[in-house]
Amino acid sequence: MRRGFFQSTTFRLALALLLVQVAALALGLTVIHRFTAATILSDARTAAEVARDDFAEEYRQEGEAGLARAIRDRLAVRDDRNFVVLLKGPDGAAIAGNLKQWPATVGDGERWRRISLFREGGLAAEEMGIVTTRLEDGRVLLTGEVLEAQAQLARASQAAFLYALAAGVLLAAIVAWVAAWILARRVDAFARAASAIAAGKLDARVERDETGDAFDRLGTSINAMLERIEALVSELRMVTDSMAHDLRSPVSRMKATLEQALGRTREPEATAALATAIDEADGLHRLLDTALEISRAEAGIGRDQFTRFALAPLLEDLAEVYGPLAEDEGFAITVAAPGIDVLAHREMLLRALSNLIDNALKYAVGGSTIRLVAAQSGSEVALSVSDDGPGIPDEQMGEVARRFVRLDPARGGSGAGLGLSLVETIAHMHGGKMMIGRADPHGMTVTLRLPIASD
Repeated sequence: MRRGFFQSTTFRLALALLLVQVAALALGLTVIHRFTAATILSDARTAAEVARDDFAEEYRQEGEAGLARAIRDRLAVRDDRNFVVLLKGPDGAAIAGNLKQWPATVGDGERWRRISLFREGGLAAEEMGIVTTRLEDGRVLLTGEVLEAQAQLARASQAAFLYALAAGVLLAAIVAWVAAWILARRVDAFARAASAIAAGKLDARVERDETGDAFDRLGTSINAMLERIEALVSELRMVTDSMAHDLRSPVSRMKATLEQALGRTREPEATAALATAIDEADGLHRLLDTALEISRAEAGIGRDQFTRFALAPLLEDLAEVYGPLAEDEGFAITVAAPGIDVLAHREMLLRALSNLIDNALKYAVGGSTIRLVAAQSGSEVALSVSDDGPGIPDEQMGEVARRFVRLDPARGGSGAGLGLSLVETIAHMHGGKMMIGRADPHGMTVTLRLPIASD
């Protein structure tokens, strides 16, 4: 299960769906259970009241002797083992019935009451529902129903309630999981397309299932938007690439003309002006070259030249090449790289790391060490270049990689502001990403996270 799944919207939606289904099921089963229990007790009460009315009518017609005979006949003939009856005289003595004695806590006008009493021949008290009524001449009649059968039915109903609830929870969990899976699968199609677009694959599109539902319509709209974006970006890249390519020749001719003029002049002021102009032409030429590299890397040119190679020799070669220059600037370059292989464009990766080392030499004023580190992190390699210079403020971390952005107030020096943009583009070209952060204890770290070459 993916990390953070329990904090995801998909999980919360599935949980909400599960809870709603379980709550609805529990409410429905509770209502059924309570209604069943109430119906059982209502039937017992009705039976007790009907018996009371029948016996009261018998007493009015036949008197005490007729009532006692009717009670004995019902107890003897009718197969009603749950029936309870007792007739007591004015002196409180039992006249007829199947209870051992009149309950001391039962009054003469109970409408309906549940109580535990002993029947004749019984070894234990039984729960029953009773009603009582006062007859003429001080006599009192008690009728009722033993609730054991009703209790058994209620227990069976409760057991059925629990089993149904458990089965319902399981079914609701399955339904919620299926709904979440369907939703996640549909959303993943959008996420995959967005990730591909972020990686520079502007031809990526949202996968559709042609169902015509809301997700499918949304996918159609997003694909139309992506097609428009791809067309606009392609046109912009073509214009930028053409402009940068077309400007290189005039800049080269201008530089050649300036160099010829510099060779012919002997005036100090003119010589200095021409040298400055040549430096600016060189800077413009480098700017155009970098813009072309970014455009080509964004277009994916060079992906067919990916090879598998070890990082350690690459970093050691860079340290050896830049060692003398770093020493002149007061820096020492250190390398820490275990045996890790990557599948990458070697020259483009060299260009990215060279840019980062150049930036460190140029901007890490007051520092003394530049560290080249490669470390494995899961299925990725973290390739970082760190310095121990002054670094940049936290609020400018998000600005430093933007094109043509120069943070001169924080880090002095010259440049067009395309170095880190090129590094980030090369990282995206390799299916990775660039991250900028603070070094420990101070300074700046730029990390490229790239996929490790699979076996």
